[in-house]
This record gives sequence, structure tokens and C-alpha cells, in this order.
Amino acid sequence: MEIVKGVNLHLIKNESLKTVQVKCRFSGYLDKKNVARRVLVAQMLETASKAYPTNRDLRKKLASLYGASLSTNVVTKGYTHCVDINASVISDAYSFESQSLLEELLEVFKEILFNPLITTEQYQPASFELEKQNIMAAIDTEKEDLFYLADQELKRQFFDDSCQALSSLTAKELLNKENSFTAYQEFQRMLQHDQIDIFIVGDFDDYNVIKALYQFPFKERQLDLSLIYKQDYTNVISEHLETKDSKQSVLTIGYHMPFTYGDKGLASVAVYNALLGELPTSKLFVNVREKKGLAYAIGSHYDSFSQLFTIYAGIQKVNKSLALRLILKQTKELRLGKFTNAEIKQAKVVLKNQLLAAQDYPKQAIELAYHGHYFNRDNSIDSLLTEIDNVSKESIVDVAKQLKLQAVYTLEGSA
Repeated sequence: MEIVKGVNLHLIKNESLKTVQVKCRFSGYLDKKNVARRVLVAQMLETASKAYPTNRDLRKKLASLYGASLSTNVVTKGYTHCVDINASVISDAYSFESQSLLEELLEVFKEILFNPLITTEQYQPASFELEKQNIMAAIDTEKEDLFYLADQELKRQFFDDSCQALSSLTAKELLNKENSFTAYQEFQRMLQHDQIDIFIVGDFDDYNVIKALYQFPFKERQLDLSLIYKQDYTNVISEHLETKDSKQSVLTIGYHMPFTYGDKGLASVAVYNALLGELPTSKLFVNVREKKGLAYAIGSHYDSFSQLFTIYAGIQKVNKSLALRLILKQTKELRLGKFTNAEIKQAKVVLKNQLLAAQDYPKQAIELAYHGHYFNRDNSIDSLLTEIDNVSKESIVDVAKQLKLQAVYTLEGSA
């Protein structure tokens, strides 16, 4: 339902949950000019407001709500950049308070959104600079993760649009250009123009939730979002190698996969990914890691919002050529249909169990609701289970044939 035009409320009832999850998602255009500002806004939203001028004050308030939690994160979906405020509080059925804990939590949300800690149209400078340095430190920490670092470099090779390759924390050079004024002005722009989706998941009173949220002074807005990024396949394969002082090496391979979220064949892509590298029973795991011992970690991943299919492997430097050849052999076997109906059945069982489990995980339920809304598709569990059931061996082979090698990146250690 719409609170006002462009601000949507999604109520997802689940009486089996002991907590109520709340997410407020701001969705706007992904742009290198504002992405760092939006990351800074996310950091400030979970830090302070007028009523709770320090992080300690805010945490003290949350603790008074039987240990409620609040955090923020950012995520990119195609050409859309999302800033999320996430919170959790125990269901009123499990509290001894006469007043609803959820309603109190929503008041905290209202305070954070509409009464930020500012001085003369900018975030309070001292608080802002502290949080900016915290993000810088987090970026340094990310770079210590070899798999993360290799994945980022592969994306820089693969994508024509540099925004698609940015870390979720953006980049230091972009952050350095921003200050307490530019970040606060971006927040005001988000509050007035971003598409906003509010999700409530758990056991709650619909009427009281709706009544509380209608008190939020949202203004109407209209934004045509694009959650899909597409680029043309090129037959030029890029290959890069970088060295790092490490005992381990990471091999990453990027493929162009012409399926995106909402496409009819996406369920076949999911089964293909399960057969190739997502599961412990997959070809990559069994044949490359277990039988040949050429990788200490291996798997595959598909981003249905950017058409990038990735295979990653943690290897020893001397095993790179052997590992690469064996990995490519696994993709070839799937193209040739060299897999059994029993393997398909096993992959489907795992995928369906994951979908069924998602009903008890609010995060997954929220994403299904968000995507169902913007892609105008039935994302009910029953519908998704049926799509998995209907996947045939022929459709999996068709997916395998459309996987096109695009980039290879190796982060090579010293051993």
C-alpha cells in the first residue's frame, strides 16, 4: 500500500517469529557523483539525531526496548542504489510493556529521519568526521580479504560502467570529496525524492502500524528506477594478474550471462548455478576441490541484476593452470549435457529447501517482496517452488550454452 505516492508500505505477517523486523529502504539512481554521499548518509543515520545526539544515547534507547537493534547498509541493484535502515524488536506478545515496543521503535525511526543531528544545514561536523574516518578504516579492512579484493578487481575488468565495480563502501577518493554539508544535502534530497519502501515482518497489529506510519511527514515523489544493468557481450577476453605478498592465490573468472531478474529462464539459471558451483555437491566442489585438491575454496555466483556470472577459487600459485583447465572443463560438460537427472533432482531439493527456509528469515522475505513489487511478478514461495520444479535438463543446457567467458583475474600470492 502507498502511504503517499512513491512511499510504499509492505506488511509481511508471520506469527511464528518472536521478533518484528523493520526495514526502511531508500532507492535512488546510482551515480558516481552521489554514491559516496549516500554511504555517508547511511553511516550517519545509525549514529545520532537531535534526541539521541551520540551513538551511546541511541544504543541506550534501543536497549530500553528489550534490546532492540538498529543498523544501516547499502546495496546496489543494477542502476539503483539502496540505503537501508534495519531494525529489530521483540514482538509485543513476548514483552511485559503496556505500550507497543514496535510503535516505540517506529518513533525512533521518525526521530532519525526527520530530526537529524545538524548545525546550520549540515551534519554536526565532529560527529560526521568521526564516522567518515570509520568508513575509511572499514575500506582498509575490506582490502585484507583476498577473495573480496579479487572480486572487486574482476568487476573492474568486466564492467563498462565503473559504478558497477564500486565497493559497497564506495572509494576513499570519492569519500574525500565529501563533507558534512554535501552529505546532509544528499540526505535531504533522498528524503524528498528517493523511492521509499518500508517493510514490517513478524507478528504485529496492522492498524497501529499503519496509524503510526501515517504520522511520518513524507512528501509525494515519483522516480523511475532501473534495477537492471546490461552491457553487450564482447568476444575480447581480458586477463589480468597481480601479485600480493600472501601464501594464497585467488583465481576469479567472469562470464556474461544474458538473463536478468524477472526473466522466464531465471529458475534454470539457479539450477545451473547449483549444479556448477553453488552447492557442496556441485561439479566445481567435487571435481576441482575434493577429487583433485586444486582449490581450498571454490564456488560460483550469479548477479541477476548485472548479468555477471562469477567463478572463484582459492588456489596455490603452482596450481593455477591446472585449476583453470579443470574449471573450464566443468562448464563444458554442462554445455554438453553431461549431468544426470539425479543431480538435477538433488539441486532442486536444496534450492526448494532454501526457499522454504526463507519464510523464517525476514531479510529474504523482504527482498522477495521488494523485487516482486518492482518487477510486478508473483514472488510467493509456492510460485517460486513451481518455477524450480518446471526446470528441465534442456533448459539447463540452454543456459550453459549462453555462458560466455569475458574476464579472468588472478591475485597471485608468493607461494
